[in-house]
Amino acid sequence: MMRLYFLFILLGLNSVGFTQQLLPIQHDTNAYNQEYIINGVADFGATSIQNSLSSKFIFGGNITNEIKDNSFTKHKGINRLGVDLSSEFEYRNMKVNLFKNENLGFIIKAGYYTYVSSLYSKDLFGLTFYGNENYLGENANFSGTRFSSMSFQKIGFGVINKKTKSNVSLNFYSISNYAEGNVREGKLFQSASGDSVSLTFDGEFQYASTNTFVKGYAVGVDLDFRIPVVIREGKTSYIQFLAKNLGVAHIYSAVTRYAADTIISFDGFTFNQLVGDANVINSKTSILDTLGIDSTSITKVRFLPGFIQIGKIVDAMCTTKVQSFFGVRMYPSVSYVPMIYAGVQYKTTKWLDLGANVSYGGYTALRFGLYSQINLKKFALGISSEDLVGMVSKTGKGQSIILRLRLKI
Repeated sequence: MMRLYFLFILLGLNSVGFTQQLLPIQHDTNAYNQEYIINGVADFGATSIQNSLSSKFIFGGNITNEIKDNSFTKHKGINRLGVDLSSEFEYRNMKVNLFKNENLGFIIKAGYYTYVSSLYSKDLFGLTFYGNENYLGENANFSGTRFSSMSFQKIGFGVINKKTKSNVSLNFYSISNYAEGNVREGKLFQSASGDSVSLTFDGEFQYASTNTFVKGYAVGVDLDFRIPVVIREGKTSYIQFLAKNLGVAHIYSAVTRYAADTIISFDGFTFNQLVGDANVINSKTSILDTLGIDSTSITKVRFLPGFIQIGKIVDAMCTTKVQSFFGVRMYPSVSYVPMIYAGVQYKTTKWLDLGANVSYGGYTALRFGLYSQINLKKFALGISSEDLVGMVSKTGKGQSIILRLRLKI
């Protein structure tokens, strides 16, 4: 049961991938009638779980003791992980004069997003993958564990400035999956002989329990402001303020909530009897009531897992061979540490850009990335990985790939 719980934390409801949109968005002031832009991100990042272990959950395979040991030794008291799968389509029409203003066009966008984030303790990992033998006669502490997962779809309509390319959109969302949990205090004590168990627990877990695809709705905004900054005479750089999916969601279908603040003691039960497939917790008795675990059905209002990013972006009109980009990204999540990043782009020819970047923070720690972008007259294609080590090494702690396709007419 505990392994399934940790797997739920690791992969979420539908997800395999935490987004770093560091494939530089180039500031292009050329005039186009229409633009079509497609973005895709698959990203997983962790502070302590190596790819040799996480890949087994995604692709299958045997988890050996060596694989478990390699990840376990990397764990600290509290650890982080994050998962993101997202794809978005955007259409820009700058041929029309919106509101009869020759500087304004309109945009339409749609997308699908899955976000998972978690804080968890080293002892939770240990119980999940090693069982209780290492904790006989002592406490296993999983206090501070938090988990959040949400999947949603978006359709948005907005306004774009044809000259500056700054834009804003109002978005409408449907929520297809939602779950989150919080363990304020959690300790599991087992006697040295293993025949008695005491659980101290103060926390809650809730999830959208209906089978309907749409479990809620939300309203939010996307913002993309480009601010010119004069560096010196004849030299201008652009600072971008980017916000995605800032909004509030209402989960109106039944949300099942389990909560407890209690101390539970079991005498005459071993740990395996309690957590095995045919255990007392899974029995058909009213054990939840006996243990003081309340089960209620509620509706839920919460913020969407959007983000804010502020930084210098690449100027597509600049003739300089080498350009820098840097900034900071923030998510409204206790599991996410504000991430700083910096990189350089090298224009090899008129049609090929290469770049490299380094980042620190987020759901993991230090990361190195590479990208390439092909720029033709009406077509641009970019591909990037924000975790180069994770792409080539089993000792890495993440996987990342980003694709961007742009068609200009």
